[in-house]
Amino acid sequence: MEPKPPKKLLEQAARDISGAFATRLCAIGVELNLFQEIKKSGPISSLELAKLTNLNERYVREWIYGTALAGYIDFDKESRKVSLNQDQQLLFVDPGGRFSQHGAFQVANSSLVPYEHLKTAFKEGGGLSFETYPEELWNGLDHTGCTRYRNFLMNDWLPKLSDTTKKLEAGCSFADFGCGVGRSTIELAKKFPQSQFYGFDAYEKNIETAKKYSLESGVSGNTEFQHWTVSQGSPGRFDVAATFDLIHDLPDPENGLRVIKKSMKAGGVFLLMDIEATDDPIDNSGPLTLFKLGMSLHFCMTTAMWQGGKGLGTVGLSPKILRKLCKKVGFKKIYKVSIEHPLNCLYEIS
Repeated sequence: MEPKPPKKLLEQAARDISGAFATRLCAIGVELNLFQEIKKSGPISSLELAKLTNLNERYVREWIYGTALAGYIDFDKESRKVSLNQDQQLLFVDPGGRFSQHGAFQVANSSLVPYEHLKTAFKEGGGLSFETYPEELWNGLDHTGCTRYRNFLMNDWLPKLSDTTKKLEAGCSFADFGCGVGRSTIELAKKFPQSQFYGFDAYEKNIETAKKYSLESGVSGNTEFQHWTVSQGSPGRFDVAATFDLIHDLPDPENGLRVIKKSMKAGGVFLLMDIEATDDPIDNSGPLTLFKLGMSLHFCMTTAMWQGGKGLGTVGLSPKILRKLCKKVGFKKIYKVSIEHPLNCLYEIS
């Protein structure tokens, strides 16, 4: 007697398998400028799109069919032309916009690329180095950071950060540890020209890009970027110290927090943004849960283990663990700021 078909699980498997390919299709559209060209020149046929992007028409045509059926572009069956509606434009051709997923598809897709390296790590331990990942991952992180800091940090979160905002308005020194390519630093520097901003990051290529962005944004006068690792200890003392999406990535989060504590002036504030997580990882829920765990395995956890850490992981900095670590390094006040965001949490700590 045959077993009863697991209908719900089969349906879920079909959705998830299809979703994996939808992610790849969208990443291709972003990285080969297909979405941008459709917005610029559409409605447009596969032949016209291929000529404008200097791509092979047969590949473009197949990409159109898949991406249209996934719902990310509109396809007219009679004219055989594609276009982008307003919602689709917000997702794909507004880099840095509030609803942009331009970088998210790049991050999800490119984090999966070093698959054979990851399997080796499963067998032998250790982890993957930053250099293992393709350039598209760093481009995607740049774009997702731009969206988050330009919109959520500046417009939604800052008004709720009374201690931090007061210091910035009065003129202070602000250290952005793990600044990446400087998106958060630069956005703050534009709004608070009376304050001085310092960005520190362990990946030298990020620092090069941050310096370039600061020049382009006109804030090179009140920003300074420097290659730095936690193992070097405190690079100075600041009125405000900040980590945006960093602590859970560190090989030794406790030491990272200790260095932050040593980098604060008396009466200073530590602004910590990280990934919203539950005390028990299995209790995590919501639409981005699998993204969090997937990114942990494919990037956050494994790069920390490559650096000799145990690998806290993307959902490893729960409120319970954060408070325990903060207490150990000497922080007294931990205030969780009330924000609405599907991925991040925010704290003012002193």
